[in-house]
Amino acid sequence: MKITKVRAVAHQVQNTITGWKISLGSKDTHELIFVRIDSDEGIFGVGIASPGAIYISGDTGIHHLELINNIFGPAIVGADPFALEAIMRNLDSLTRSAERAKAGIDLALHDLMGKALGVPANRLFGGAVHEGVRVNRLMGMYPPREMAEKCKAVVEKGYTALKLKVGTTLQEDVERVQRVREAVGPEVMITIDFNQACSPKEAIQRIRKMEPYDVAIVEQPVKAADLKGLALVRQSVQPRVMADESVNNAAEALRIIESGAADIISLKIPKMGGIFKVRKIAAVCEAAGIEYLVGTAPGSQLLDAANVHLAVSLRNLTLPCEIGEFERMANDPCRGLEVVRGISRPPQGPGMGIEVDLAKIGLAG
Repeated sequence: MKITKVRAVAHQVQNTITGWKISLGSKDTHELIFVRIDSDEGIFGVGIASPGAIYISGDTGIHHLELINNIFGPAIVGADPFALEAIMRNLDSLTRSAERAKAGIDLALHDLMGKALGVPANRLFGGAVHEGVRVNRLMGMYPPREMAEKCKAVVEKGYTALKLKVGTTLQEDVERVQRVREAVGPEVMITIDFNQACSPKEAIQRIRKMEPYDVAIVEQPVKAADLKGLALVRQSVQPRVMADESVNNAAEALRIIESGAADIISLKIPKMGGIFKVRKIAAVCEAAGIEYLVGTAPGSQLLDAANVHLAVSLRNLTLPCEIGEFERMANDPCRGLEVVRGISRPPQGPGMGIEVDLAKIGLAG
């Protein structure tokens, strides 16, 4: 089997929840890049690249399209789609960055390979060791009372884990956590995510005031490059500390581990370059005995299906994962994934197991 064609198109989805924001900014529409890879045997795969907001990723959808259609695509035409190591090495030789665009290629290849073999994508990298994944639902940075009301509604749907976006003032952040805890009760797991909003001392002060409300995990309280500050926070508070923006590849994961900066690493398919590379980072975590979970990016059922396939294959996974954000997106051309009572299971069809309306996004034929 050989790759014969690679195409990418942009598609907009809209956030159906008004007022959703994080400390770095807000965005109500999200540009996704759908990637189709065809083969000489008539089998094709569809992947998705998530450029993310420019204030997070520093990249744009236009750049993704240019890379995939004019550089990455032509470079892999003629390759065996099962030769993932060689393909990714080839793409890395063209640019040492642009991991989000590479992730779109990676997911399309996994979809293609699964379809060629007639197996779900997770069978391509060891198969499932978990039947399903407990889902951690994200909550935007609303005023405290509104956040509590929205969290209660989510928990009533069966979710048992929440991630609260914080990062305004000390008083408001603490009140958010207090009101949410009072609204959802003692059994729900709460993670708070600062998205780099604080200095180390500010983070320590806020987290200590939140500790009476049983916060389980604190995500990225300080700037991504401040590993000393992240380590100081970890040493000074009771909740476990998770690194997100500080980790984009295996080398950065190793630096986090060596500096004792975090208890947990968030694994994200888009920013880490796809499933193939994420699993290498997971192996580093496993070797070091550090926990991990699968994080998310706003997007489509196709991206979250990839997240589920990845999550169920991770042997040391015990934490809830950030799967299901597709539920707050309108105009998604994909179908086939659901979250039932706070649990998501991988689609059983070949490849990603997701039905994509190719005509809607301009990739039919």
